[in-house]
Amino acid sequence: MRLRDAQRAFTSKLGAEEDVSGDHIYYYLEYEGSNYTVGKLSHSWSGPLNDTQINMLSKKLFLKKNEFERWVECTMPNTEMISLWLSRRTT
Repeated sequence: MRLRDAQRAFTSKLGAEEDVSGDHIYYYLEYEGSNYTVGKLSHSWSGPLNDTQINMLSKKLFLKKNEFERWVECTMPNTEMISLWLSRRTT
């Protein structure tokens, strides 16, 4: 998985706002009237993501690594990803 694939998933698939103004790149999602930080990338990351980076990104969405990869690769629909995120962030 490449960095740009993850970035595109956050912005295009999820509709999250990208903030590049600070030390990191943050992705903010407005969902049902509340704002959530759903992603955090380092400006130094580029090219293919390693397992550690993918795990860091998946944890913000309360997904397992393979679930995050499926979501980015478009084999998991947004509705399923959001359902998992909602159910796991409240437990």
